Amino acid sequence: GAVFAARQVGLDDFKRYVEGFGFGQKTEVDLCTEQAGNINSLNDRNEIYLATASFGQGITVTPMQLVRAFGAIANEGKLVEPYIVQTIRNKRGEIVEDRQTKITGQVISPQTSKLLGSMLVSVVKSGHAGKAAVDGYLVAGKTGTAQVPDREKGGYSDDTIHTFVGFAPFNHPRFV
Repeated sequence: GAVFAARQVGLDDFKRYVEGFGFGQKTEVDLCTEQAGNINSLNDRNEIYLATASFGQGITVTPMQLVRAFGAIANEGKLVEPYIVQTIRNKRGEIVEDRQTKITGQVISPQTSKLLGSMLVSVVKSGHAGKAAVDGYLVAGKTGTAQVPDREKGGYSDDTIHTFVGFAPFNHPRFV
């Protein structure tokens, strides 16, 4: 399904969306170090790289990039600059620094974000992410399983990395 959808979009637009969601670039989150991930395979015109990237293989992303991308889905398609600490106060309780939400782009339309979000709710309600469900709330989320490259032997090892990313509540997101 992912390969079919990516082929319908085409390599150039697919890459534009991947970059629009912030993959392949640092989030500039206020932490000591950060990696940009790697989406260089999308620079190759070979259709196999589009196909494998469509389901997350052949590219690398960081957990912070996933959080930022899901934040965009939760925020009507708006990409928001992530931060760790919003407010810093001194000993007297006075605000020394107060970070404001900074929107850095509109990746998808609000309508597309709602449609995609409802699909992600279905993943939690009826799919493989049932353990993420919270009684009384609609949780939107997606599981992922990544094969680990084996640099010594080439190809992939038998190890896998399992992930989950989501947001809630669906109708008024407060958490990613």
